[in-house]
Amino acid sequence: MKSANKITLLDVTLRDGGYVNSHSWTVGQAQGVVRACEAAGVPFTEVGYLRPSRHGDDTAPSASCSPRYLEALQSEAETGTGLVVMAHAKDTSPSDLAGLARFGVRLVRMPVAPYSVQELAPYAAAAQDAGMRFSVNLIRISELSEQDILSAALEAEKISADVFYLADSNGSMFPDGVSGITRHVRDTVSIKLGFHAHDGLSLGFANALAAMDNGFEYIDASLCGMGKGGGNLALELISAHLRFRQLCDVSVTPLVDSAVSLLTPWKGDQILSRCESIVSGILDLNLENLAEIRSAGSSSTLFSMLDSAAAPC
Repeated sequence: MKSANKITLLDVTLRDGGYVNSHSWTVGQAQGVVRACEAAGVPFTEVGYLRPSRHGDDTAPSASCSPRYLEALQSEAETGTGLVVMAHAKDTSPSDLAGLARFGVRLVRMPVAPYSVQELAPYAAAAQDAGMRFSVNLIRISELSEQDILSAALEAEKISADVFYLADSNGSMFPDGVSGITRHVRDTVSIKLGFHAHDGLSLGFANALAAMDNGFEYIDASLCGMGKGGGNLALELISAHLRFRQLCDVSVTPLVDSAVSLLTPWKGDQILSRCESIVSGILDLNLENLAEIRSAGSSSTLFSMLDSAAAPC
């Protein structure tokens, strides 16, 4: 099954998941996440925070994104996934972005408060001059007025950002609220839009769907939803949905394999059963169906079924 990618997934396991393990990913673990996203066809993998002042500290490589760390990850990102870094203006200067492209970085994202978007103009220019895309990520939108959000969107468009993101950083939003603000943003600007969900109320998936319904194309997620607070939208969940609905040509099996092999120390030993529940729900399988599948093979059979399935007409 081959589909036009209507939705662009961006994995945030290494960056947002770093809040769970104090950014203690080893380079090998980070390579494993990038390798999984590459194999699955996830378009972007965010690998950490860019902090040049900490490049000498190898204890938490995803907290600084040193050239050595990025070079090690570039070898795993051949053609299927582009590396992404997040940078705070307080930690970087525009000149710090210039050399990132040679390490396979395709997108630079900068979090911002509503009245500081214009200050990112030189960063946007530096990233784009180096051949990368630039995203303005408006954070904590549940604390902001609609006018603040719309003004920030207009400013992001004015500085020629490639993407404008809304981040439900507090995990406090409900689908009706997300639907309302994303519709108004979509009606206000013409640049590409993204949504970053947190799952504190178990509404990350529903909120992402609401944003997608209003034309938001970039969607953040992490393996097993690993992230700060209540976690993020689970990458295996949104990937399964998009695969089945033919909205994104992504494979679920490599993501499940990576989650089981890498995340058990932080997410426990229920990862596989949780992923099985997701896929059986997407495929609308009952207990008898599942028993037949398990008797005929292994859990990988279930995930392979999804990767080869198409949604009913």
